[in-house]
Amino acid sequence: MSLKSYDLIVIGSGPGGEVGAIRAAQLGLRVALIEKRAHLGGTCLNVGCIPTKALLESAKFWKKLQNADKHGFSLIKASFRWDDILGNKDKIIETQRKGLKFLMKKNKVDVYQGLGQFRSEHEIDVISTHDGKTETLFGHHILLATGSEVSQIPNIKVDGKVIHTSDTIINIEKVPQSMLIIGGGVIGLEFASLFSSFSSKVTVVEMMDTVLAGEDRDCVNELLRQFKKKSIKVITGTKVLSVEKKENSCEVELSDETRELFDCILVSIGRKPVIQNLCLEEVGLHTKNGFISSNAHYQTNISHIFAIGDIIQTPALAHTASAEAIHAVETIAGKNPRLINYETNPSAIYTFPEVAGIGRTEESLKADGISYQVAQFPFAPIAKAKIEESTEGFIKIIYSQPYKQILGVHIVGAKATELISEFVLGSVLEATLDDIGHAIHPHPTISESIQEAAHSGLGGPIHL
Repeated sequence: MSLKSYDLIVIGSGPGGEVGAIRAAQLGLRVALIEKRAHLGGTCLNVGCIPTKALLESAKFWKKLQNADKHGFSLIKASFRWDDILGNKDKIIETQRKGLKFLMKKNKVDVYQGLGQFRSEHEIDVISTHDGKTETLFGHHILLATGSEVSQIPNIKVDGKVIHTSDTIINIEKVPQSMLIIGGGVIGLEFASLFSSFSSKVTVVEMMDTVLAGEDRDCVNELLRQFKKKSIKVITGTKVLSVEKKENSCEVELSDETRELFDCILVSIGRKPVIQNLCLEEVGLHTKNGFISSNAHYQTNISHIFAIGDIIQTPALAHTASAEAIHAVETIAGKNPRLINYETNPSAIYTFPEVAGIGRTEESLKADGISYQVAQFPFAPIAKAKIEESTEGFIKIIYSQPYKQILGVHIVGAKATELISEFVLGSVLEATLDDIGHAIHPHPTISESIQEAAHSGLGGPIHL
């Protein structure tokens, strides 16, 4: 019996796989997309980026309601309905799922629901999640985009009720009165912002000496200052020694010899690549430190097999996976795409306030002995920031002399994840501090702070 043959088989339908499948179809390739979940979209859509941002938006709305008097509105008694907040989140997810199904149909991508595994270098077995039957597909090229999963602590058993990971806490039945977050990375701090907004007493414990390792220290310090105002307790350089589960709570012992009772624990210590069920040994695909090895075009040691996203050692970000997928499939289609410059790849953290960055940090430049200068401007003097109650934080531009080349940009503030896009384009186009300062920014907008930050390095800001 002849096998169904495809120009490209994509395994995984997250922001890497689904983008790769669509782009390949646009380029005229016959494409199969394999997804083991019940729905397309991977972690990002189903239990990651989208649900968390939907919940965070509800938290912002709740904050505005609580400040209604400032704007001349009288509310007899504002309250929130957590079930409806979860329901709104679910509606957004379902709408996006339907959109993805439509896009696959529109682009004539064949979707298979099941676990994809290598049978040979060109053959992929799809084990159906419906009936367990196996169907074998032939692919001239294969793109691996299986993403990552939550890392867990061996002696702390997640039950999805009292002890959670980021996968389960987005469906928690009620807002806990107290919460311990183990891990001070991006995900942990986003949930700290979320639940503290709904009046949870939040404690974050991080074993390293700082949270958000790798981010600009000034931005992190400003975030921690704002966390303190919101009564979010952050403990660094400390380990969780033991967790004793009780009926509806947990008693936690820390390495600083304190013991405390929490209604809820979130284990948020990072993520790990999902490659263990691909049967890579069947084809001899090379791995290193748990990641698949690939070159600058995301090609593995087997020339027709490509890997992108969280399963390779590049930044584990949804938008990074999408960019890598486009590059990989354009390479497969015989195009000559530009290599991705990871210095132009932004980070975006949706805490309150947000943190975003691109390029080098002061810490990395100092470590490499590279001289630099800093131009910085706070949001507080900007009228639109006052109007939107977004005066916390600042924009920081790191640049070199004599040509004022921008080496890095770091923003902490309510609109950081949107404002960073100007610097992404600027970085791609190799814009200088002079270019940013010369560009007219509309008034009144928070984006005026970008031009003011540039002016800080060009003789002085106007409004400070």
